Amino acid sequence: MTTNPYEMLGVSAKATQDEIKSAYRNLAKKFHPDLNPGNKSAETRFKEISAAYELVGTPENRAKFDRGESEAAQAQQPRSGPYYHETQAGGGRYSQGFGGMDDDIFSSIFEQMGRQGGSGFHGTSDMRGEDVNYKMDVSFRDAALGGEREITLPSGKKIRVKIPAGVHSGVKLRLAGLGEPGVGKAPTGDAYVELNVLPSPLFKREGNDLEIEVPISVSEAILGAEVKVPTIDGPVLMKIPAGASSGKKLRLSGKGILNNSTGKRGDQYVVLKLVCPPNADSEIKQAVQAWAHRQTFDARVGWIGSQGGVL
Repeated sequence: MTTNPYEMLGVSAKATQDEIKSAYRNLAKKFHPDLNPGNKSAETRFKEISAAYELVGTPENRAKFDRGESEAAQAQQPRSGPYYHETQAGGGRYSQGFGGMDDDIFSSIFEQMGRQGGSGFHGTSDMRGEDVNYKMDVSFRDAALGGEREITLPSGKKIRVKIPAGVHSGVKLRLAGLGEPGVGKAPTGDAYVELNVLPSPLFKREGNDLEIEVPISVSEAILGAEVKVPTIDGPVLMKIPAGASSGKKLRLSGKGILNNSTGKRGDQYVVLKLVCPPNADSEIKQAVQAWAHRQTFDARVGWIGSQGGVL
């Protein structure tokens, strides 16, 4: 059996720390003595891979090994105690990941072995099931108002997931007991659904407020009008005041995102965008020219850019 820790773990010497962790995790699960009762070969293999991981499992230890500062005996003598103490973290779709260095599904077994000196591997055979992670895309509207989606877990089981109103990307929903089954009398793990809120072609979210740009015509801007404005609840009529300019902001109270802590909704802000007809006919042009000769309004009065120069 090789004494090179990289070869022991089945990875290249150029492998990333995550690749080393993943390789150790898989081997630890495969050869763990509690999952291979009475199998001396598995017990020996588990000790060897634990010793290998101790040499290169952290950036600090790995740097020492790569510099030749670790004693050769460390790579040759299997350790009695395991060096596996990572915690599950978020993974990709239908994946499990591990990060951090705290607690994990083997913690109860390792604590038991530690109390017994670490060499006998006579700990409990109960082992909590792994948590599973799932990523789910949700529409902007469902994230704003709440909804329900059906997903298929890695086990093949289909379940309905309730999406709370007001969620944002990165929120994780916990589905207790829907992870991998435990070993022995240990409980099943949990499933976590990480939400990815898809962008809206109409709305921009700022906290619990929404913003939408609404085009208006020249006549609507000058004379005022009532226009239909989309909201996440459906379209509503909004009054455009006479003389409205492009960029003017109007507010629709309570038409934003629900604030779960207060139970109140944010507001929706409507930004007006003045749109001129692309192909105005001669009659319109003549009317505008006649009006322009009579009026004294200067759109740039008071505008800082009218002072000239570069600020």
